[in-house]
Amino acid sequence: MRYIAFDDIPLAFSTSEKKTQRIQRAQFGDGYSQILSDGLNRDIETWNCQTVVLPIEEIYSIESYLLSQKGQALTWTPPNSQKSFARPITAGELDLGYTNITSISLAGYTRPADYTVNLASGLITSVTIPNGTVVEVTLTLDPKTFLLADGWTISRTIPGYASLSFELRQVYV
Repeated sequence: MRYIAFDDIPLAFSTSEKKTQRIQRAQFGDGYSQILSDGLNRDIETWNCQTVVLPIEEIYSIESYLLSQKGQALTWTPPNSQKSFARPITAGELDLGYTNITSISLAGYTRPADYTVNLASGLITSVTIPNGTVVEVTLTLDPKTFLLADGWTISRTIPGYASLSFELRQVYV
């Protein structure tokens, strides 16, 4: 029997992530509408998680952790927290769209000589990288705070083995 930390739970490939943004919309009589983001914490992230099939003792270990939380928020690092992609620098800036970044690097460039970054807002600024240059970005996001949405389900597969399903919703605390 082994202990599995919550960040290390082996999730099934079927685990899915849904991201939405809360907005406000005002519709006017002439067909014109105005849209704006709703607050500082407008991003909503929901995870439908399912573990791989594990020995029932390991499922109970995870369940014990969930029970011990007693409805309190838990800190979790989602499985896709490391990202790599390419984007162009425009007018000396690049808004990554990602916030609360733990670490970041741009391939072929050094920080702070070539660029600076606000890890909280995800904004890169540079006076040395030419305008329009496509840069390769690798970043790691901070762990996030989630609430268990609606309990969990233990599904027994074969004697002595089961999987655990649960939904996590991001909260800002």
